[in-house]
Amino acid sequence: MSTTNDNTPLPSPPFHLIPNIHNLRDPALYPLTTPSGPLRPSILFRSADLSALTPNDWPLLSTLGITHIFDLRSAPEVHDLSTPAATPWHTAMSTAGITRTWAPVFRESDYSPAGVAARYAKYMSSDAQGFVRAYRDILRSGGAAYALVLRCLIACPRAGVLVHCSAGKDRTGVFCALVFAFLGVPAEQVAREYQLTEAGLRGVRDAVVQRLVAGVAVRKIVAAEQLGRDLSDEESARVAAGEEVVVVGEKAEEVGRQAALRMVGAKKETMLAVLDMLEKEFGGAERYLRDYCGLSDEDLDALKSNLIVQEA
Repeated sequence: MSTTNDNTPLPSPPFHLIPNIHNLRDPALYPLTTPSGPLRPSILFRSADLSALTPNDWPLLSTLGITHIFDLRSAPEVHDLSTPAATPWHTAMSTAGITRTWAPVFRESDYSPAGVAARYAKYMSSDAQGFVRAYRDILRSGGAAYALVLRCLIACPRAGVLVHCSAGKDRTGVFCALVFAFLGVPAEQVAREYQLTEAGLRGVRDAVVQRLVAGVAVRKIVAAEQLGRDLSDEESARVAAGEEVVVVGEKAEEVGRQAALRMVGAKKETMLAVLDMLEKEFGGAERYLRDYCGLSDEDLDALKSNLIVQEA
């Protein structure tokens, strides 16, 4: 993956090109197929975070039919939870007829510096198994959050529901993969839809990589690479405090950049490995929706009916 600028227009559909929001798309327009028929469009949307939207942008989401937004980010990632409802973006969102529900996948305690560094290290692994481990954590933690979205999709059969996290790739990607797998979308299609995120984040990739390279998690990876071993607790503390435990040169900087690039990647092979893990360790998507999200037979039938255009 390159960080060079690519000005190729995003394919629309499935992407919706609205200012100040990245990776916004309707997966049903990809398209995705199921044994019962195609997915119903304008029901389930996905995107990166909405923090850059201006008051003028919110009505554009409404024109797509979006009426409900579910934010999967954790408290340390969200800076406006305690902001009074009269602030401009709350007012614009409400005026546009959109309701926002906060549905964090991870607890606030999971966002300690050590916890974040450990999670980031999984995403930066040089093979798909790092993502598999990270996505296993999401599955184990996300049942209650995902249930909130699913119950909205069940109770509001024609409402447009937008699900997002920070990049719209990991927590959002796992949720969408669960839904698609449950509906019977072939694994190859699920993985290719996931891979669309690489194009969807194109406009912010360089900035994200630069931020990650300067962060604790990447600096720990660089130090471990140079030392040829895991860091001690003392060395980790020094890195977290902004101290260098090794000499950082051009080669080390490239190691960090490549690690950050892997973190923002969305490879088809990654999702195929995750779907295999979902089947082997959680009993498949349907079992997960029952055991972790608390859905009943009636719920599952309604979810299928609402999300699939039934063919005669």
